[in-house]
Amino acid sequence: MIRSVFSALGIFVRLLLALVLIAGLVFVAFVAYRGSQPMQLASADGMTYWQFVRERIGAIRDLPAKCQQMHFTSFAIAVPLYPALYTYVGIYPESYLARHTQPDPSIPKDIGWVDAPDVWWRLVEDVSWEAWVTQHLPTVMPECNLPAPSLSAVSKP
Repeated sequence: MIRSVFSALGIFVRLLLALVLIAGLVFVAFVAYRGSQPMQLASADGMTYWQFVRERIGAIRDLPAKCQQMHFTSFAIAVPLYPALYTYVGIYPESYLARHTQPDPSIPKDIGWVDAPDVWWRLVEDVSWEAWVTQHLPTVMPECNLPAPSLSAVSKP
């Protein structure tokens, strides 16, 4: 009896791990595919997300070390957090988290689970652009301002 319970539990755990692995692979494939498509932002001029990231990293490397740390840290915090949060708030606008999230024009209104992947990716592009293109402190730390991205500075993949 105990052996059959542990056997069933082992099968369940293996099935759960297999589902997590498959979901992770699907997620990686989705990000790889969408990242190689032109960005949906009008100001991106047909640049793909991976070209944008490559160009921004190149521009950041030309900045002083303290500016590099600031840009990479803000990107590492903002890109994973905000698109997931805003997508959740768009799906569940009456949730506790939605009531305690600061209003932002990027938060989608009343989306469903079917729309969530596309909305999440649009938010990844928006947050990335906001983090690495918009000048937040142009007068306080002018040495940390990045130039506008240009497609000519990026080699085609």
